Amino acid sequence: MARGAKILAFAAALCLILWVVVLAFGAQPLRETDALQVIYGEGEDFFSDAVIYRKVRSDAFALFLLPRARPAYRWWMVDFRNMSITVISSPRSLGSRKYLLRGEPRGTTLDNKARMGDWYWHFTESGAAFSGNGFTCSVRKNKGN
Repeated sequence: MARGAKILAFAAALCLILWVVVLAFGAQPLRETDALQVIYGEGEDFFSDAVIYRKVRSDAFALFLLPRARPAYRWWMVDFRNMSITVISSPRSLGSRKYLLRGEPRGTTLDNKARMGDWYWHFTESGAAFSGNGFTCSVRKNKGN
């Protein structure tokens, strides 16, 4: 085997070992999905450029990156099973891979009036919607999901 091929094989094995170690320490990898459609806005401007993540092998909740939202409202987690909506800090990343750690604080739920103020939200079979402090977001499940 040529020297370059050996180096490449070693680098690939090292990356695989590193990923296994990260998973062993409680990392929950996230994957992008198109199972949901998110429209959000502040004031009169609305956008549909959200990036949606779900945990690998689990559809219990979804995380949204809203790139044009103000920094405090850029990352959200919507849990359809427990009917809760939480503003969160950005997940950890290793290169281009995003992940959560087990037991990490999740963030602040919308029903925490002391920290979040007055927010309104509701869940339906087809999705969820929430608004407060001049911010509005609608989450709809795509047909077939």
